[in-house]
Amino acid sequence: MNENQSKAQQQLSLGNVRKEQGMLEDAIQCYQEGLTLCPGNAEIWFTLASTFLDLRRLSEAVEAFQQVIALRPDLAGAYNNLGGVLLELERPSEAVEALQQAIALQPGFVEAYSNLGNAYLKLEKPSEAVKVLQQAITFKPDYAAAYNNLGNALQFKGKAEEAIAAYNRAIALNPSNAEAYNNRSKAILLNGNLACGFAEYEWRTKVKRRRHFYEWCNDKPRWGGENFSGKRLLVYDEQGFGDTLQFCRYLPLVKARGGIVQFSTKQPLLRLFTNFPGIDELIEQTATAITQAQFDLAVPLLSLPHIFGTTLQTIPASVPYLTADQHSIAAWRSKMNCSGTNLRVGLAWAGDPENIPGQIRTCGLKAMSPLAGIPGTTFYSLQKGAAAKEANTAPPGMQLIDLTEDIADFADTAALIMNLDLVVSVDTAVAHLAGALGKPVWTLLPSAGEWRWLLGRSDTPWYPSMRLFRQSTPGDWNGVMTAVAQELRLLV
Repeated sequence: MNENQSKAQQQLSLGNVRKEQGMLEDAIQCYQEGLTLCPGNAEIWFTLASTFLDLRRLSEAVEAFQQVIALRPDLAGAYNNLGGVLLELERPSEAVEALQQAIALQPGFVEAYSNLGNAYLKLEKPSEAVKVLQQAITFKPDYAAAYNNLGNALQFKGKAEEAIAAYNRAIALNPSNAEAYNNRSKAILLNGNLACGFAEYEWRTKVKRRRHFYEWCNDKPRWGGENFSGKRLLVYDEQGFGDTLQFCRYLPLVKARGGIVQFSTKQPLLRLFTNFPGIDELIEQTATAITQAQFDLAVPLLSLPHIFGTTLQTIPASVPYLTADQHSIAAWRSKMNCSGTNLRVGLAWAGDPENIPGQIRTCGLKAMSPLAGIPGTTFYSLQKGAAAKEANTAPPGMQLIDLTEDIADFADTAALIMNLDLVVSVDTAVAHLAGALGKPVWTLLPSAGEWRWLLGRSDTPWYPSMRLFRQSTPGDWNGVMTAVAQELRLLV
């Protein structure tokens, strides 16, 4: 060992001490200094990559694990860890390649099998996921993580009872596994047992990757449904826009329990909620605004169904519970040039491209081509985000009007929807908004089991004006759109 190699090892040792002390940034500096001295030291690269992962610096972790593999292509653990990070970065195809290489190098590598199951699931290949996860369990029958992932794959396939059984095994093997409880709650909800499902859904606040979102107000008492007269209660939204639009229906019930209700939500929803019943104070969900808010109690929005003991029979489903401003409705009517007798149909074809669920829910405008050429219909784009540009190349024969550049927020979208006869949307916030407004809405669902839509139903107890059109097999949007086109022809 030459002098540089010796000094590099010293930096590795010092970095490991810093890491044990919880000084991760200092540890990284030590490892990087070691690599300056000895850039071919795979052990330091591996430790650096793992520390980047601890700090959630995922892109840097990928680069560091790739360096390890370049130096040590025989190291199965590096391929497995790389695959795991690629999964977190929503790059499942690349993850599959890395994980298959890990298994090729180490055929009994159960963690790699489990991660590979996750990757297949993100690629909408639930049967392949089940197969490799069962292999992992064969190698290691007490592997809790594999049972948890198997539950996810079975839930994706709509096999709620089998999924619950897998989660039960995961929890029996690791009773403190918040992820498994959270996943089991969704399978219970999917199966229609809302009371038990929402009770267990409280575990979402303990899942490691999301915990920080709920811990910021731990110094305030958590509201549990009691009368709070004379106090200020902060209800804060969580997760996506669609979740907020679906569960804001509980706010009037909260208000009936007592004092001042503050509601914290994201900027694009603020104007829509300006005169919402049950909200006394509206707060933009920013760190500054939340810090300045004065409140005595707090509760996350999606805990309200549990607090109110919601069952399939007691969902507060009176619609509309959201409204659009009348002046805004009139202004949009003028923009839309609503004269004539054509059926006015709004379209939304894409979810959030930044996450796998959003990608799975996306059909794309091209898939809606069976709707083109239906006489007596005029279509309006409701699509925002990166996929909005697809409106520029509408399917031949489709009369599609795109006014979305004038949509500033959900209040505008609501006003536009109020001028339509029907909304046809993938499972995204637009569908929830139309349902909350009481407008007829046909929601296009992937085959993956999603708890809020239950199993095998073409209706939903959450929205009386909504119909559900489901894929029969993963990725088959053509079958869905053919059915929608047939139904649409009956309306014109």
